[in-house]
Amino acid sequence: MSCSSAAAGVQAVSMESFALDGSTSLHESLALGSGSISIDRQAEGGGNNSLKQSLKGSDYVLQNNIESQGQFSASTASAATGQSAAILQNSAGTGSMILEQRASNGIKDAGQEASVSGGTLRSAQSLSAGGQLSASQSTEIAGQEGRVLSGALGEENVLLAEVGFSGMGTLSARLTSRADETAHSEGYAAIDDTVLLNDGSFEAVSREGGSRIMGMAGTRLTEGAGKSIGSFELQVMNLDREADIQDRAEQAGTAAALSSGGSYSSYALTGYRWNQRNPQLQLYLNPTDTPSGLGTESTRNAIAQAANTWDDAVGENLFADGSTVIVDYTKVVDNPFPPQGQEVADGYSVSGWKSLGGSYLGMQRWWSNGQLVDGYRSIVETDSWYNRDFAWTTDLATAQSTGRIDLQSVALHELGHGIGMGDLYTLPDNDPRQSDLQQVMNLYDGPQRELGNGDRTGVKRLYEDPSFSDTIGIYNPQMALFYLNYFNQPGIADYSVNF
Repeated sequence: MSCSSAAAGVQAVSMESFALDGSTSLHESLALGSGSISIDRQAEGGGNNSLKQSLKGSDYVLQNNIESQGQFSASTASAATGQSAAILQNSAGTGSMILEQRASNGIKDAGQEASVSGGTLRSAQSLSAGGQLSASQSTEIAGQEGRVLSGALGEENVLLAEVGFSGMGTLSARLTSRADETAHSEGYAAIDDTVLLNDGSFEAVSREGGSRIMGMAGTRLTEGAGKSIGSFELQVMNLDREADIQDRAEQAGTAAALSSGGSYSSYALTGYRWNQRNPQLQLYLNPTDTPSGLGTESTRNAIAQAANTWDDAVGENLFADGSTVIVDYTKVVDNPFPPQGQEVADGYSVSGWKSLGGSYLGMQRWWSNGQLVDGYRSIVETDSWYNRDFAWTTDLATAQSTGRIDLQSVALHELGHGIGMGDLYTLPDNDPRQSDLQQVMNLYDGPQRELGNGDRTGVKRLYEDPSFSDTIGIYNPQMALFYLNYFNQPGIADYSVNF
């Protein structure tokens, strides 16, 4: 369906396409004025449904897409003239649902996404273009997997945020992104009622100017009676438009799993690494709040042995020789869920203990200055937290016989994030890498102090084999596609994706 209206030589255009299940009803009222279009639309039903909408004027394009598998309802109000347009939408779904909105005007963009798999989603969204581009959402998700994205591309910078979880849980978000001379984002996102992203997160990546990226990933116990291991991750980035934004992505291969060590193809990379030869990363341990039954020395040794395991897999000194982990009570173990404005990159890579409740086993955050070297963003700091609310041990036999969490195994996984390795258990269910439990970078299902074949391949690809320097196996396809939307524009370096 399409229509247009013009006044004084300026035209507004509306285009819509629908692929609807037989159970779905749709009612739309459309009014044409002198150079203006107004649309009110209601839709509800079940099965597989796709609703796509585009509004165009003299300088802008607004896009609004709904993909649903299961029960859904959506109420959408749109208005457009040749100079400006706005979309207001309330949506709800049960099953799987994806909401995508994007506004563009020349080199400026603002956009957002929300998605759920195996659960429920409710979202109120707004999108507008005129003197400024703006995208806002208030979203509530509960299910097996959930994710929200919000970002903007201004004349000077790119500001993007993504938060997601895997394994039964909840996500709530209130996010707004605007694009004008500069890109600006604000709001918060919480997983399982714990705030992971707030205004302070955006301030932290923006306060010093230039490019800066913060990422965090962790393990959580899922909600419900039959608890199991789940995960969460977030990325917040502020990139200078003058930076080189040319990245490449490819999906890791899926060779058949071997009888020992799993498949050499079972790895995923985050697109970040330490971009210097022999980085000699110095780790620090603040033993404050160490759980009872663990000693400072045994804790230090467990983390150091985990770091040395990664070192032994490559021909470089990733971590500092000698005192790989220095015990220092003065080093700050900050709150991984900080109040507004308290996230700080202090230049020290610190491990420590925090009371994180019943959901999070371990967490890892990395900072990047955004500099791109041979296709990888530079990590400049990495911090790890371990949840003192669980029963831990540094003795392998105890971990095997009692079910206590083995610190060395968890540290091996978390430090993998700190050098650029991505999770496998967050990959789609039909990806063979997701079920290869012989890899450290998969979920924790018991002590594992040795790297799998895929772990070794991944770290060698990052730090040893120059033939792979121009490609990245990105573990997060949603963020990659969001980049593609933003950077595949005239005047911006091409960004290619190959999944």
